Amino acid sequence: MSLFSWKPEYSVNDLTLDRHHQQLFTVLNSVYENVMNSPELDCVLPKIDELSDYTKYHFSTEEEYMKEKAVPDIDAHIEKHRQFTNKIDALRARYKNNDLEVARDLIIALGEWLLQHVLKEDRKYLDIQATFTTPSA
Repeated sequence: MSLFSWKPEYSVNDLTLDRHHQQLFTVLNSVYENVMNSPELDCVLPKIDELSDYTKYHFSTEEEYMKEKAVPDIDAHIEKHRQFTNKIDALRARYKNNDLEVARDLIIALGEWLLQHVLKEDRKYLDIQATFTTPSA
């Protein structure tokens, strides 16, 4: 059973970024399922690493997109990406000896961040796009 499901209202109206966000949901759900089904370190760590790696890949793509669109406050957005990456790296480093509590903390942090970031921060793209596509009066 999935922890999170992608919904159309999460869209940032960019096919590439939406696909990335959907993949992040998929990988997060996979981490969740692995933790629920097998808290063994060798089963969970590869999924955590996959999620971390894909998040970094997505951030890089998203940041390039934002630069191309001249998104205001891009530095603040990029800083949020860095803070999140550091938080995930710190949680991953704490995940030793099959510590199920750390794995759950990681899933909660990832889930909350993903929903909050996509729904609030990334959806600001819609406002930026509207500025570029709205005809002048």
